[in-house]
Amino acid sequence: MSQPSKWWWGLLPLIVLWIVATVFTNKFVSSDLNNRSAAALGATVDSPAISVTGRDITASGTIFSPEDSAKVTNTIGAVWGVRKVLNDTKQPALANPFNWGVTRDGSTVNLTGSVPNPQAREKIVSAAKAAFAGAEIKDAMSYASGASASYETGALFGLDQLARLAKGSVAISGADLTVSGNAATQAAYDGITAALKTLPQGITLAKADIAPPPSYAFDALKDAGKLTLTGKYPDDDTHGKILDAAKSLFFGEEIVDQLTAAPGAPSGFGNAAIAGLNALSRLAKGTFSLSNTNAKLTGDALYDQAVASVQNAFATAVPDGFKFEPAQIVVGPAAPAIDATNCQSTLNTMLTKSKINFETGKAQITPASSGLLDLIVATIGRCANSSIEISGHTDSSGDETANIALSEQRAKAVVDYLTSAGVSPERLTAVGLGSSRPIASNDTDEGKALNRRIEFSVK
Repeated sequence: MSQPSKWWWGLLPLIVLWIVATVFTNKFVSSDLNNRSAAALGATVDSPAISVTGRDITASGTIFSPEDSAKVTNTIGAVWGVRKVLNDTKQPALANPFNWGVTRDGSTVNLTGSVPNPQAREKIVSAAKAAFAGAEIKDAMSYASGASASYETGALFGLDQLARLAKGSVAISGADLTVSGNAATQAAYDGITAALKTLPQGITLAKADIAPPPSYAFDALKDAGKLTLTGKYPDDDTHGKILDAAKSLFFGEEIVDQLTAAPGAPSGFGNAAIAGLNALSRLAKGTFSLSNTNAKLTGDALYDQAVASVQNAFATAVPDGFKFEPAQIVVGPAAPAIDATNCQSTLNTMLTKSKINFETGKAQITPASSGLLDLIVATIGRCANSSIEISGHTDSSGDETANIALSEQRAKAVVDYLTSAGVSPERLTAVGLGSSRPIASNDTDEGKALNRRIEFSVK
């Protein structure tokens, strides 16, 4: 009877080992099934949760279409060792209306509202990072069902428009777009205004409240022998170019510089200001103004034909991106007549203060000389009984035969300008004298510059 008792004592360790092995094996199998099922799901489910009971798998989390639900069941069911799949995944709750928004305030961009799936979220966040380089992108979007077919296109379009704003917001409710904020520049204001006229398909504009940038103004007033400059300039280089242009165009007139430095000038501002000064120099008196990219010229022309000439030249010279109103120019009151002696004296005074310039080595008059030539036209008109000889002169450089030919061509170019302005051609004679009558030494650059000239002789 003692032998069976010993046999049972030997069986106890085997039972313990079997229990331990079973427990650890079940834990290993459960962990293995869990890991392989989760790996098989990949990105199909957002925030997936897998639980294992024996060889039965329960999957929960967020899916984004009915097709995803079937995919979850089939994917986990295909994992080796899985006996049964309980699919507890759910689509996001329906949002009606489906709202989305983005705001920009300084260096922070906030994404809010609903997003339909991870793919759309990734595109929107990536687009925000590209549009707002260096800004902090805060993604507070949450998943929801019910997005329209135009949702993604509308959101990306909205980000593009917000990038043009210094501060603002864009919102989409269903298919309705709302945009508000302050444009960073005039070009940005013009760009967003144009873009909102051609919305993406499926998107409608519910409201647009876009404030243009603060006015960037420049004004030039010519009157009573004085040019007064007021308003803004963006940098010292542009300021210097404006003053240089004013001094060369408004010879003999007092230049009053009241300009102040300020950021925010539209692109091409300096060229627009100089183009306006060019046009203003051809008027007896007038004003030129810039307000952001809007240019305006008004004043009194010196003679009848100058009205259309100044208007056309001004319209051509305004840089791309600037808008101009038709120049409001009229002919000023006629100045009193003068005799030949006073006519000669007046012309000499003009040419002492300034000169008619040509393209280097050519007989083409530079546009900057138009203001001086218009004054000459008006002066010649005051001495209507006199004939005028226009003589061209060069320095001594080069071949004298070529110099005579060039000087004559330049004198004829001046005659052409005067006759196109209404001066009778019978009153005008052009001669080329080359370097035969210097007024300064040809041994210096300064002397040569003085010798290259046009002279008027009143008969």
